Amino acid sequence: MQIYSDDSGRVIYLTVNPKEIRVDLQDLAPDFEYERSVSTSEVDAVCQALEINFEELEARLLLVLEHQMTAIDLFTEFLENNKIYFSYYSGSR
Repeated sequence: MQIYSDDSGRVIYLTVNPKEIRVDLQDLAPDFEYERSVSTSEVDAVCQALEINFEELEARLLLVLEHQMTAIDLFTEFLENNKIYFSYYSGSR
């Protein structure tokens, strides 16, 4: 689901399912394209760090990340601080 967008072409998406949590960022300007993504398959560890069950996870992440231009950075920092393994991609075209 889209959790952020602005007039500069930045869009951020959040995906939550029992096997993976993923945040994707796209900056799509007329002369520049940039992508970043962070994902973790350690969904149980994220729930444990937040002290919630899976059914509450999407709503909790939305409270913290929705409408935040830095959502991907906030999520990455949370994962690092809680020593939760994640994959990260950054690239431009």
